[in-house]
Amino acid sequence: MIHYILTLFISATLLSCNATQTIVQENNLSASYESWVAGVRGGGSGINFYVDLKTELSEDIELKKVIFRGYEVPFEKQDALHFIARIKTEANQEKFDGDKTTVTSSPKNNTKLAENEAILIFLKNGKEFQQVIKNVKEKPMLLYPSAKPKN
Repeated sequence: MIHYILTLFISATLLSCNATQTIVQENNLSASYESWVAGVRGGGSGINFYVDLKTELSEDIELKKVIFRGYEVPFEKQDALHFIARIKTEANQEKFDGDKTTVTSSPKNNTKLAENEAILIFLKNGKEFQQVIKNVKEKPMLLYPSAKPKN
């Protein structure tokens, strides 16, 4: 009986350590997003998701993707400390003649998260790790003008 309880305790400890492994400390990064809408009909819409690091990732770690608001998209590395993921949403994509057959969006992911949560997907030594980020900050929405202002 003691052997069974000890095995169960060790198994639970190992599983909880693996599930909660943190690749990047939350005080070392900030995550934010801003929605955007094109200024012309059919021009599209989306969400730009930003990750800003205070220190560079080690050479064996790579920031690959984000899961946010039901979308899963890869990151573009701006420099060693700044990453952006460009999510394309369904809004404002119909053609001028009303044909909606060309509406496309970023790949979907069924993971349920709170409105201000995201999952960052890292590769560490070739193995995938996920880290939940809470309190993703919202930046003001970008509304692109349909024409240049007259000045």
